Amino acid sequence: MFAAIKESGLPFGYQQANCHNISHYIRLLLASKGCYCAKIWVFAPVVYSSTNSQQISFIDKKNSSPTGTIDWGYHVAPIIQVKINGKVRKMVIDVGLFPNGIVRYRTWLAKLNTQKLIYLIMDSEWYLYNSSMIPNAQLHADNNESNENQPNVKLPDWFSDKHITDFFKYEEDALEQHWIEKGLAVNETATTFYDAEIKPILDSELHQELVTDYKMLAGNVFNFETVFRDNNWNYEMNNDFQLKHQDIISKYREIYSLNLNKWLEKFSVVATFN
Repeated sequence: MFAAIKESGLPFGYQQANCHNISHYIRLLLASKGCYCAKIWVFAPVVYSSTNSQQISFIDKKNSSPTGTIDWGYHVAPIIQVKINGKVRKMVIDVGLFPNGIVRYRTWLAKLNTQKLIYLIMDSEWYLYNSSMIPNAQLHADNNESNENQPNVKLPDWFSDKHITDFFKYEEDALEQHWIEKGLAVNETATTFYDAEIKPILDSELHQELVTDYKMLAGNVFNFETVFRDNNWNYEMNNDFQLKHQDIISKYREIYSLNLNKWLEKFSVVATFN
């Protein structure tokens, strides 16, 4: 199963984002082979606390990020039960962090090396979550609210005035707008950009200004999604920046489109088994 996942073409090399899309695709891939998994979610304080901005952070060994680190507010991976020497163990599938095989879930948690992590092991049908600043006290006060409108996860009262997470399935807007396929296409396109455009000139003194611009474009997932997925702009990817790099942007918009079409086709295949 692990070999099939590694050989599936999933873009594990770009670690800036889209772990939720990779995890959900693996869930479908496993189910198509008759194997069913759960998911293990971890949340750094930046997600659940209004006063603590700590994230899960790694040194960027590929040197693709403009900050030099890979930073996550949350992370998620498929988790399965495996019988080892007569004992059932919870084992995590995370090719990005552990490319050589599945690992015990506590080994996976230790790898994240972040204090005050919250982790949840949940049914794999939950795709992603929403955050809000509605305090628990306010949620509990409205006793007339119907059960169908209640969040499916309620944090303890001592989380009042902090983020409340509410998980949702891969349906409605997410399904109709192809969030998984777009996320996988983003990661694959960004990986290609790094390998072809950044890596060859990383150590070139003549190209350091270009390296800085390219890292800002491809090493920051929010910028990359803005330019290639959304065909839009922001304060960093402004008109001047995009005009300066219009040729390379045009080239990789075409590559992103090709990758998206590929993942639309591949997703439709694995989804037919579920």
